Amino acid sequence: MLNYGEESWKQTVKQHIQSENFKAYHPKTQSEFEFILEWLKEWGCSRTAGLGTHLPWDDQFVIESLSDSTIYMAYYTVAHFLQGGVLDGSQIGPLGIHAKDLTLAAWNYVFLGADYNAEECPNIPEEHLKKMRNEFEFWYPMDLRVSGKDLIRNHLTMSLYNHAAIWKDDLAKKMTRGYFCNGYLMLNNQKMSKSTGNFMTLRECINKFGSDSMRIALGDAGDTLDDANFDETVANAAILKLFVLEEWIKKYMPQEQDLA
Repeated sequence: MLNYGEESWKQTVKQHIQSENFKAYHPKTQSEFEFILEWLKEWGCSRTAGLGTHLPWDDQFVIESLSDSTIYMAYYTVAHFLQGGVLDGSQIGPLGIHAKDLTLAAWNYVFLGADYNAEECPNIPEEHLKKMRNEFEFWYPMDLRVSGKDLIRNHLTMSLYNHAAIWKDDLAKKMTRGYFCNGYLMLNNQKMSKSTGNFMTLRECINKFGSDSMRIALGDAGDTLDDANFDETVANAAILKLFVLEEWIKKYMPQEQDLA
């Protein structure tokens, strides 16, 4: 159980989101974060079924999905050293570090600026960990994370809490600086749902309308916390308009011989 409502912890996060170091990009998003800080209390952080990360000390429990990975943005900064772009972990990254050798002391060196301890990092030379630390410190704090409005009241707020807990001694340089939250995407003014058949994947959309027409329709759909509406008639109309524009450019654009 995580006690997100603990007063001193809550006040740390509250001070951050009300400071100049945090930007919500929309007044309603800001008010949502301030509201949830007064509402969020104890939260069960583990379960016994489903996908997720097992608790290191008891693998019968899985970390609850909304609580899990709330600081994985930090891992993004060093993943290329450890995985080299191979997402399934079947290959070792360019630093030659094995997952089993990434001890708590190694991560404390990278993320918390702890001193190098050769005994607790027996198979990783300091120069390799230092490369990872430098990369992390270059990219952090996270300037912006874009996510859905449904995650404001759990995962995104939990991420702020956990950043505040882990980097409590360096909040100014580690706390997330901004969240841009968006609404849901509808298709032809109806909620997308596989069960009703009102659903389209990105690949299907590109194959049907082309990438440029799709971009125009998405730009027309709307943004911020309002639910955006992808209208197929707009995408279809965009195809014709783009064709007319291309023909006009071909007709009136100076030819190479005209410029000579």
